[in-house]
Amino acid sequence: MRAALSTAAIAIGIAAGPLSGAVPADPATATPAAASGIGTTVDGGSNLRGGPHLNSHVVGTTKGKSSFAVDCYKRGDYYNDGKHRTNVWYHGVVIDTHDHPEHAYYGVYSWGGNVNTPHDPPAGLPKC
Repeated sequence: MRAALSTAAIAIGIAAGPLSGAVPADPATATPAAASGIGTTVDGGSNLRGGPHLNSHVVGTTKGKSSFAVDCYKRGDYYNDGKHRTNVWYHGVVIDTHDHPEHAYYGVYSWGGNVNTPHDPPAGLPKC
């Protein structure tokens, strides 16, 4: 089944793929620059989830630092990993070029402590 893409996915020029699923990415076009959100990165080893909760389904786990086109944020489960503590979760498209084959994860959430932003949430980023 094909699903509509978020604004962020269209902005980064990735072909349509299943919502919240992993599909091969085209590295030539996988350069996130979200139209209404932000382009950033998510740390390697980060779980990508179907919702902003620790018990939400894990869609995938990044193999290395990956591009993340964030379109919005939501307040969900609070977590403290010893370095970061927040209840902010980011939603968008993750491009993992460290996986083989490379993958794009559409419509996923990542906990704010794993997403590289100046603070949670950054100014101007809309709520989901």
